[in-house]
Amino acid sequence: MDKRECIILITVFEEKNITKAADRLFVSQPTLTYKLQQIEKQYNIKILHRGRHGVQFTQQGEYIVEFARSTLERLQMLEETLWNMDEELYGTIKLSVARAYALYRLPDVLKGFSDKYSRVNFNVRTGLNLNLIQHVFKGESHIGIVRGEHHWSYEQRTISEEKMCILSKEKVELSNLPNLKRITYNTDPALNMVIDNWWKQNFSSPPKIGFHFDNMETAKRMAMKGLGYAIVPSIIIKDEENYISLTDKNEEPLLWKTWFLYKKESLELAMVREFIQYLDDQYVTGYK
Repeated sequence: MDKRECIILITVFEEKNITKAADRLFVSQPTLTYKLQQIEKQYNIKILHRGRHGVQFTQQGEYIVEFARSTLERLQMLEETLWNMDEELYGTIKLSVARAYALYRLPDVLKGFSDKYSRVNFNVRTGLNLNLIQHVFKGESHIGIVRGEHHWSYEQRTISEEKMCILSKEKVELSNLPNLKRITYNTDPALNMVIDNWWKQNFSSPPKIGFHFDNMETAKRMAMKGLGYAIVPSIIIKDEENYISLTDKNEEPLLWKTWFLYKKESLELAMVREFIQYLDDQYVTGYK
């Protein structure tokens, strides 16, 4: 089974739809159907059934997809190893990155590295901490960038510390927060825990939730329109915007950390070693 066949099988399995898979693969639907038929003919099996609600893989089809995943990973590892034997770095670094960091910090990180190593590409996926950590643990990503407290038994470093803040259009008094509408948003459970613990330490009544959104950036925009206040990490705040930095019970700044983590075997790839060294030099020593 060659690399292209592996990609076809994995894509169709992920999409569960021939039309969507064809779009992702930049081929026509008839072409993709023909490729699948050729694979079935090659192994004399039925890979999938097409129905009104998409495609359903047979038991043999699911097995061959898992084989394709394993084969593709080994081929990619072979390519990366051969590429990194050369003096000039090239290849693809796979990152799993927390959404907020990907939106507000990662563009500068990748721009600085790409200016130096233009032949190195990046494949970036975003999500919640637990999923990101699993991607790195399973070897699906070379490096993870996660936020807040987490469990990781391998290599990791802190690359930034942000203050937790009250963000609002107009100035507010902290003592008056229970009387004001709060704007909440979907985020990692670890961040929700930090916010909830701070609230319980300072107030005896629950907050008044006026609005809830599916992401932090939308919540911020609503707060800046005067619809309420939001409790957010300073990564999303501009200097000219109105905010109040929070403190913990010891009157120390309430901080939210960002870490990068990896497993030692990833260092076998020169491009990954160089990127980790870049993070160490440019970010670990300078918190923001």
